[in-house]
Amino acid sequence: MTPRQRRQHFAGLGTIATAPRKSYLGKFTPLTAIQSGWIKSLLTVWGESVRGDLAPKMPRNHSCWNGLRGNRWSEKALERFTAALSQARNEGFKGQHIMKRAHAILWPKESVSVIEQALRNDDIDFVEQSVLLALDPNDPVYLVGVQYYTTRKKISDITRELQAIAPWLTQEKARERVKWCLQIFRAKVFLSARELLVEQ
Repeated sequence: MTPRQRRQHFAGLGTIATAPRKSYLGKFTPLTAIQSGWIKSLLTVWGESVRGDLAPKMPRNHSCWNGLRGNRWSEKALERFTAALSQARNEGFKGQHIMKRAHAILWPKESVSVIEQALRNDDIDFVEQSVLLALDPNDPVYLVGVQYYTTRKKISDITRELQAIAPWLTQEKARERVKWCLQIFRAKVFLSARELLVEQ
């Protein structure tokens, strides 16, 4: 975060901390369960695409061995694994990259079709447009919603940030305010997405 974004973020959290009730953060129409599920799934896909490969992933140090455990372990499997390791070495890989390349040789990923990728990108662009139309980037609800969906931060992490700025809030009250922001964020993005669909 740049210093300006950090100031903006802290100012937004301060506004959220002083909100006496949900309506203080903005008017919204509550969503039904189906509407909420639909917009949550779209926002999750959008957040994953915005987040990219910067998010921490589970380490895959020796996951090649996991595929050969149990009943699948045999001399033939060992030969395939050894051949994959030597092929990776011959291709010039070193260290941990050898294991990753061997994994890719033994269990290649399914190729994603161009059409599927284009549809996914269209969904991502659509949600991005809906988010930008729904809320002002300086709106505290926008800041919390974007932080929740585009980073790996959970409600509890944002709650701790809010409590650090506003120590008078109990954990329950701070968590309640974060949930208010997420409800308003989803509702406003849903309404703007629906308007965009009607226009198209």
